Amino acid sequence: MPSALIIGASRGLGLGLVKEWRSRGFDVVATRRGDAPELEATGAEVHTLDMDDADAVAALAATLGARRFDVVLINAGVKGPMATVHSITREAGAGDTWGALFWTNALAPVRAARHLEPLVASGGVLAFMTSILGSVALRTHAMADLYSASKAALNSLARGFAAEHPTRTIINLHPGWVKTDMGGDSAPVEIPDSCRGMADVLAKAAGTPGQRYLDYQGNILPW
Repeated sequence: MPSALIIGASRGLGLGLVKEWRSRGFDVVATRRGDAPELEATGAEVHTLDMDDADAVAALAATLGARRFDVVLINAGVKGPMATVHSITREAGAGDTWGALFWTNALAPVRAARHLEPLVASGGVLAFMTSILGSVALRTHAMADLYSASKAALNSLARGFAAEHPTRTIINLHPGWVKTDMGGDSAPVEIPDSCRGMADVLAKAAGTPGQRYLDYQGNILPW
């Protein structure tokens, strides 16, 4: 039976991917931070985890032990403060501010990957949920200063991680502009469509070592 481990699956895209992979016959292990009754109802094996806590991620990896997964997807992330680089202060770097945004969106996922990489099966895929807003090459707009910078930082750190694991398949995955709490009601892509596409992209990537920055339709994005 194919298997997937999803970090951050309480709602939105994480929950959508659990449902998609369950519909494909996957054995799914998923994490949540708090109550997630809809996730529980999928039949996935559910663990409570705060991805920002590296010790907790290490404990989860130890709990899963010798199990191996065809896909390990690190999905957790936050929108952060609606501010620009010109409106923040140095003192506002702690708590629910730009410091927390960069910790959760950039540092914590790569720190988590160090613990979870051994759980990826031979020929499997390790994926980071990122955004097209993290593309420096496509940064020809002034939208979402801090969020965009946090995803660009994730992409950069993931590049370094990939260089340390050259035999692995590592995908930085853009889900599209999706109707989630983060994407808003005006987004053109529905959650099931994005998740179906992402599952297909990751399945196609399996067994081909190297790192790629792809969207949910399989298009290559410029770093």
